Amino acid sequence: MTRPPRRRRQQREQERTLRKQVRRAEQLAAGLPGGSAEHPIDVASASVVEQKARGTPCIQCGGDLELRGDRATSTARGVLRELGLVCRLCHAPRILWYRIAPPSPN
Repeated sequence: MTRPPRRRRQQREQERTLRKQVRRAEQLAAGLPGGSAEHPIDVASASVVEQKARGTPCIQCGGDLELRGDRATSTARGVLRELGLVCRLCHAPRILWYRIAPPSPN
């Protein structure tokens, strides 16, 4: 007759499963537009960057993101902005990338 698994073992297995799910979600988020510097979200004006970032839901829980900091770098294709965000519910950090494209000539 076999014993049922111990309670602590079940907890550790559940924690490992949750950590794997979080890592997988973060990997998928890095491939989405805005998830890396190689795939930024293109915007026409710097004034919409923060609004768009705050309107993006958290990858982990779907909560609201709060702006913690930003950094801008000038490139040949436009200004690249990196925004550091944190979820208000689960406190998961997130970095979003935006490119402010220069106006095209008429």
